[in-house]
Amino acid sequence: MRKALGLPQASNALMFWHQRTRSRSRKRHNRSDTHLKLRALISASRHPEVTPRTNWFHWPMVRGRRRRIGSIAWIMGIEAVCLSDLHFGAENSLLSRVDDNARVDSDNPSAALTALVDCLRALLQDQTGPRPTLILNGDVLELALAQDNIAAMVFDRFVDLAFSQDAIFDPTVLYIPGNHDHHIWETARERMYADYVSTTPPDTDLRVPWHATNMFVPDMHHSSESELLSALMKRRAGSDLKVVIVYPNLGLEAPGSEHIAVVHHGHFTEPLYRVMSEGKSQLFPRQPPGLDVWDWEADNFAWIDFFWSSLGRSGSAGEDVGVIYDMLVDPHAVETLAGEFGALAGRFGPSAIRPLLGHAGRLVARPVAKSALKKVERMNPSAVLSDSAKKGLREYLCGPIARQLKREKRPTSAVSFLFGHTHKPFECAQTLPNFSTPVEIFNSGGWVVDKEKPEPLHGASVLLVDDNSQVSALRMFNQSPNPADYKVALQPRPNGQPTELDEWIARHCDFSKAPWSEFSKTVASEVNLRCQLLPKIIDRGMRYTR
Repeated sequence: MRKALGLPQASNALMFWHQRTRSRSRKRHNRSDTHLKLRALISASRHPEVTPRTNWFHWPMVRGRRRRIGSIAWIMGIEAVCLSDLHFGAENSLLSRVDDNARVDSDNPSAALTALVDCLRALLQDQTGPRPTLILNGDVLELALAQDNIAAMVFDRFVDLAFSQDAIFDPTVLYIPGNHDHHIWETARERMYADYVSTTPPDTDLRVPWHATNMFVPDMHHSSESELLSALMKRRAGSDLKVVIVYPNLGLEAPGSEHIAVVHHGHFTEPLYRVMSEGKSQLFPRQPPGLDVWDWEADNFAWIDFFWSSLGRSGSAGEDVGVIYDMLVDPHAVETLAGEFGALAGRFGPSAIRPLLGHAGRLVARPVAKSALKKVERMNPSAVLSDSAKKGLREYLCGPIARQLKREKRPTSAVSFLFGHTHKPFECAQTLPNFSTPVEIFNSGGWVVDKEKPEPLHGASVLLVDDNSQVSALRMFNQSPNPADYKVALQPRPNGQPTELDEWIARHCDFSKAPWSEFSKTVASEVNLRCQLLPKIIDRGMRYTR
């Protein structure tokens, strides 16, 4: 048997780990001592006050957490800004501009998007040293329910605001695909596998294609990028921009710190996105279940990619799926749709009993559809996490996350877990098996309006990672029928101990003044507008049913 080569370091520094074979020969990419010394000399010559650092950003870190210029204390510690569930291109996204007929206007930014970037600019304008890295944590492009070009052009508007002239983020953006933009991962991994194949000698066996990257990326500048997203950003804002893909988990750490932040979009915390694994367990109960995130993705990637990420690309049929999705928030529309699906049974079987089959199909489909919708986490308005989602979150943290941390030789203490997906922001701490200290959990919520009335648990947070890999949560809004309830607020830490970044934000950010107050007014107005427009979207779909 010919020996299979390990993944070549020159082609990809992510060093993907294999489902079955974990060869010791595949070593993580590390910079040489000579390279680090050279970087130190260059940094020292340009910035005498800085000390070189080689954490996940490979940025120099200013000595000390804070320095004083005049009478003002300037914070140095925001290393990353994490946003999720922007759903660019979706009609119900606050960050997509829509006209009076609920059609997306991709040529202009939405008022909420402009106000959000204004707030981020105000927050980061006092930071000295390197600009923070932007982490886009999934469901950023709406590829399931919008055409590619519409989602891309709404993303253009964000790039114009945040990167074109006075950029507020580092040129390298980190992207963790979610369920609605999972196809971005599929295209990236196929490109990475093609690179591997092109550098593998013809007399060598090929490895199985991989389904995950390392959690901790050793070198951002030699990692796999999204050709589409990088092209979009370069087209609008310059050739030095780059979008690096990490999937499904990103680990953040800082030298000398005991803290680790793990970022995941959140779809694997919901049982719906593991349905193929569950089906396999039911059909083949003696087959050992997959324990690693690789196994979960390998079982379910085709289901996630087809139904939750690619349907928007299917021409007019894809547009119809988008209409169906919008109709699911209305009980009457759900009954109508379920009845039409059930009636399909009447098209099969002997002609004499087809009417009976169609009637029976309607009777069965309607309660099944209602029951299935109750299991979709974002459709549950009564709690930030349903019982099944709590169980799924626990399983994902104690299983794939803990195992991947151990495999990559990282501690399971002082861990923060950042995710979105549910569109319901919250913060908490949980004591879990396989973790030596309570895990701090931060949910970033989402930027869409799903119902005809505001849902108080739904909203969005901006998550900030400091230079100690600790997390601060800025709650930007929760939906409310009362505009006065819209107020940006720094959330208390789950463990009760504020970080230095928390203290700095509390002292220097007055959320009752512009641009924060203007953001709150804008979002209150936009949420109300989307609630009013949603019936139009539903009516548009109902006209196509019998």
